Amino acid sequence: MTGLLRRIFLENLVLKLLAFALAMTLVLVKREDQTTVVTATVRVRVTHPPDRVLVSPPVDKVNITVTGKYSRLRKFEADNLAGIDLNLSGDEQGQVTFDPEFFKLPPDLKVAEVRPAAMLVRFERKVQRTVKVAAQLEGEPQTGYRVSRTEVSPPTVVVEGAESVVGALESIRTERISLVGRNQTTTLSVPLEPAPAYASYRERGRRHEVTVVIDEKTDQRVFTGVLVETREVPVDVPGYEVNPAVVSVTLNGPARQLAELEAEEIVAFVTAKDGGPRLRADVEVDPIERLTVTDIDPKQVFLFRLPAPPPVVDAGAVDAASGGGEAPKPAPAPKKKPKP
Repeated sequence: MTGLLRRIFLENLVLKLLAFALAMTLVLVKREDQTTVVTATVRVRVTHPPDRVLVSPPVDKVNITVTGKYSRLRKFEADNLAGIDLNLSGDEQGQVTFDPEFFKLPPDLKVAEVRPAAMLVRFERKVQRTVKVAAQLEGEPQTGYRVSRTEVSPPTVVVEGAESVVGALESIRTERISLVGRNQTTTLSVPLEPAPAYASYRERGRRHEVTVVIDEKTDQRVFTGVLVETREVPVDVPGYEVNPAVVSVTLNGPARQLAELEAEEIVAFVTAKDGGPRLRADVEVDPIERLTVTDIDPKQVFLFRLPAPPPVVDAGAVDAASGGGEAPKPAPAPKKKPKP
């Protein structure tokens, strides 16, 4: 069996090899003549007048399908394919079609398809406008503090771009500034947020100084039942009764200080230096550091002079006036005679 197989393969070996080589040559020649396709990416460079803004999405590259004989496509280098320079006048409205003739290819090759096949085109007039810059604050300061105001320097920025975009701007914001944990005024150098679509800043990269003024939070609190004391009472006056004896006091100031203050710490008073029997006096409050009195209710009270106390009898003075010794005993009551 082995010998039979050897004879089959070895007999006419040269002829068999020649036949095989001829068949392979025919296959290769047929392949070279076959029509095939490849795809390539081509960059698109769009230019237009400087006084116009393209407000439709630009196409910066297209994919093309190239057809041709295999022998030609094998030598085709897509990376060396020149891009398209699309020069728009600024008057076009609608779309621009990417014609296959735009692409310069070697002989015997042609563009069968372009994707996307066209680009939408819409222009607007380019304008400039000065816009206010607004600080963009984020978070809250430390408990008991608040932002009283912000200052931006320079306070404006020049924006240029499509007329509809620039005309609708009310302000341009800075990048975010965190307030978390802050309890004092601070100044930071902050860039602006990116310009809106179809617009740009005339001075690119410029930073703005933002001053955030942070103060303690203020509040108002009413303290009731504050006792009213009397001051500057003449020495010969025994004193006064105050009516009403208590008032309500409204204070304004730092919220944290007001929250910790007790009514007993507030001193309200009236003066009675003229010593009259019946007075009407204004109520005042002793100053408290960093707090302001905004109201006292009632603002006036009545003072009624107290009666003089009875004189105090000194027992020693009485003895001296009687000559000393024991005090005389009272005479006994007369006895009544019995009736007969």
